[in-house]
Amino acid sequence: MEAIFFRFLADAMTSALVGARVQKVFMPSPNCLTVAFTLPVGIGLLGSPLAKRQYLHIRYGTGRFFCFLSPMKTVQPARPPAEAMRLRKYLDGRRVVRVAADWPRRRLFMGFSGEGPALALDPQSPPALMAAFPEELPAVAAWPSVETVLNEPDIWRAYPQFSPELRRRLTALPLEQARDVTLALERGEAEGFFVELRGTTPEAVWPFAWPERLRRGREVRRYDSALEAAAAFGQPLAFGEVVGRQDAPEAATSKARARRLARSLARLDADETRMRHFLTRRADADALAATLHTLDGHVRLPEVMANFPDGARRLALDPALTVIENMQKCYHLAAKGKRGLVAIARRRRDLQDGGKNVQGPGRGAAGKRPDTPPVGPFAGIAAHAYRTSDGFLALRGRNAKANEQLLRKANAFDLWLHVADGPGAHVILRRDHPGREVPPSSLREAAGLAALASYAGQATTVTVLVALVADVRRIRGAAAGRVAVANVLETLRVRPDAALERLRVGP
Repeated sequence: MEAIFFRFLADAMTSALVGARVQKVFMPSPNCLTVAFTLPVGIGLLGSPLAKRQYLHIRYGTGRFFCFLSPMKTVQPARPPAEAMRLRKYLDGRRVVRVAADWPRRRLFMGFSGEGPALALDPQSPPALMAAFPEELPAVAAWPSVETVLNEPDIWRAYPQFSPELRRRLTALPLEQARDVTLALERGEAEGFFVELRGTTPEAVWPFAWPERLRRGREVRRYDSALEAAAAFGQPLAFGEVVGRQDAPEAATSKARARRLARSLARLDADETRMRHFLTRRADADALAATLHTLDGHVRLPEVMANFPDGARRLALDPALTVIENMQKCYHLAAKGKRGLVAIARRRRDLQDGGKNVQGPGRGAAGKRPDTPPVGPFAGIAAHAYRTSDGFLALRGRNAKANEQLLRKANAFDLWLHVADGPGAHVILRRDHPGREVPPSSLREAAGLAALASYAGQATTVTVLVALVADVRRIRGAAAGRVAVANVLETLRVRPDAALERLRVGP
């Protein structure tokens, strides 16, 4: 997030936050801070007059800097870190009375009602409590000429608003155009607010649109306000990071499961080679049986001339055993090899189909599926996990209790799907952040999964409701799984298709 954009964002945040009351402070992941505010009566943000609760999300230290307001908070750790508890001690319940910004350095300061410290937010360091609100901030130095900017690679040291990326783009413009842009920035003029994305990942946000040749193939989306642009830029980064940390155990477990599977299959290959060698001993046993009438079967010999189908040849024996015992041992090994190959084929099929625990036999009843979906925030819940054709994770409860647990563990911005007008399973379609769009194909697949596990699973077509998890609430005093939906985003008519079960992942 560039300083020249942060200038406009700081002004917008000042208007939005003065008078707001701090509800709670969170630290959802390293280098990220979330502050929950309740806005004064009559104020709503981001186009929603009902969004009285706003969360300020900011990243400091390493990573791409973001700072934005959102009506949704990220998922929080089970135990807040000590620094979050310290900030809560001094800030919870206090009202914001002053906001100021050192915008070239992207720093934000907040003063609060009552006795207690002020808060300093700096992208270079953790949030800091100050004994008092700073009476004076560093003055913005007179802007250099465009020629100075273009000719000084380290101009950012004296003028932090001229980041290396901003200077690179100004250098690529014709001189007169670069001068016009610099003068507009100095006057604090914006022609709109523009977020540049590569794929679905935001990479920059600017108060004006650059020529296409300077965007390096990035898509550009325009927003009317700095608050909206900051949210569009920051949400995928903030929510994606937290969800990624949540799902990291699941990813690690999947990799570990793949490694165990590879090791198990390698051991099976080695066992198969050994069993096939045992199977070849049947020919040795038959040759000894055909030659036994010419030998004393009770003597111990290192080798004998044995009659094979293709002629007589020397056959090495175990000198610790008699000839008859050598013959019996060969038959025994051949039988063991035959049984072993059958067992190995069955074991390989089970491993490749995922029908048994890859850690080996004796760890649970054969063929029994565990009740847990992939690990992470949903560990221990009796639900099935699916991957849509677009890569979205969908979770479907297997009973009423699991339905309720899924709803409680899901993010507020995840999607909830349920068949209309009757009982059925709850389906949670996971999203990385509130602004992530779900392709129609994934939405219809998730709706189909909800339809399959409902009272209308055998119908030709079924109506499925789609809502935000934030708009679905458990009915107090009602049976587990009974909910009320405050707002339905859309309804879908889908056909229950058993082929959708192929999307299932894990056990």
